[in-house]
Amino acid sequence: MVNHFQTLDFTVNNRIQTRNGNKSPCAAPHSVYPCKGDDQWCAIAVFTDSEWDAFCTVLGNPAWTRQAKFTTFSARKSNEDELNNLVGEWTINYSAQEIMIMMQQAGVEAGVVRTIADAIENCPQSDHRHYWWRLQHREIGESIYQGNSYLLSKTPYQIERPAPCFGEHTEYVCTQLLGIPDDKFTELFQEGVFE
Repeated sequence: MVNHFQTLDFTVNNRIQTRNGNKSPCAAPHSVYPCKGDDQWCAIAVFTDSEWDAFCTVLGNPAWTRQAKFTTFSARKSNEDELNNLVGEWTINYSAQEIMIMMQQAGVEAGVVRTIADAIENCPQSDHRHYWWRLQHREIGESIYQGNSYLLSKTPYQIERPAPCFGEHTEYVCTQLLGIPDDKFTELFQEGVFE
């Protein structure tokens, strides 16, 4: 997906954006950082000078944050790999949840990077919104289904049945919705039309 920044950069500078992984042209630091625990990560994004000041305060204002190569946005972008390594050396001492809370309380964008298991089994927000639905599927047993990302107060959402098996509703669709007579459906079925 092309964003406005990429369009402007091409139009004005004739520069074509390339892949940048977790980096952002508008933020530094901007990545996911290792945290305490097995394969635990936290995403942090610092866009403005005031966010940088808040970020440094959360880190305890270590001496490296005051070095000229990190005091301005352009300097941080020029030294981004080193910056990311230094941030990672700090984040590894805390859980992803601790970092997220500290950063958010300071006004810095941050979020725990969840595995799908975490998202399904250990996410209070998803639980509160009843985002995951467990339903019994006749072929594969209990299955987990995603609900809507939004909730509507006047039209509550509920998944009532699991995904159908292949061809499970063919007869209903053909005879009830499409109006094919029963005898014609039987004839078509015997001819293998629905296979």
